[in-house]
Amino acid sequence: MYMDKMVRNDSYEPDLRKEGKYICPMPKPPSPPMGVESWHAHLAPHERLFYHQTMSSVRYSKRFRATASIPKDSLDFQLQARYDHGRETFPEKVDAVLQRDTCGATPSWAAPYGQSEVGSNARMNLFRVLRNTQVVRVKMQDSLGHPLIIGGCKEKIHPSRVKLICSGVHTQLVNNGFSRQTSDGNFFRY
Repeated sequence: MYMDKMVRNDSYEPDLRKEGKYICPMPKPPSPPMGVESWHAHLAPHERLFYHQTMSSVRYSKRFRATASIPKDSLDFQLQARYDHGRETFPEKVDAVLQRDTCGATPSWAAPYGQSEVGSNARMNLFRVLRNTQVVRVKMQDSLGHPLIIGGCKEKIHPSRVKLICSGVHTQLVNNGFSRQTSDGNFFRY
C-alpha cells in the first residue's frame, strides 16, 4: 500500500502545474559533477541565485501562463474572498481578503446554526500551490508491527507432474500402487 505525502521541494523550480502551464522551460542549471547530489553545490552564488526560481518569480514570469481563476490584482482577491456581507454583521477588515484556500473548510461563526459557509469544500478543489512542496508516493508502514509477506509461485510447473501436491496417506495420485516415503522409507499407498 502506498500513500501520497507532501515533502519539501528541493529542486531549482517549483511544481506549479496545477496553477497553469509553462509556455517555455525555465533556465536549467548545468548538471552537477559525479558524487554531488544537490543541484546547487557546484555553482557560484550569483549562478545559484539566477537558476533558483521562487513560486512568485515563476508566477510573474512570461514563461508561465496561469489559469484564469487565479486572482491577479486586489479586486480579484476581494471578489474571491470568503467574506459574505449578507451573513456577517460586523466584519473585520481582514475578512475582505481572506481566501477559502488558505482558511480551509472550517465552519464560519457567522453561518446560521453552525453550518459550513458557502463554498467550504474548497479544500477538495484546491488548485493553488501554497507552499513549495511536491507529492511523493511513500510505502505505508504496517500497523500491526510486522511485515506481511505475500508468497507466490517462483516457477511455473506443468500441471501433469505428479509431485505438485503434498504427498501423504490421504492423497490420491495417478500412482495406484505402493510406494516408499522419501523421509523414512515406510510403505504407504497413494
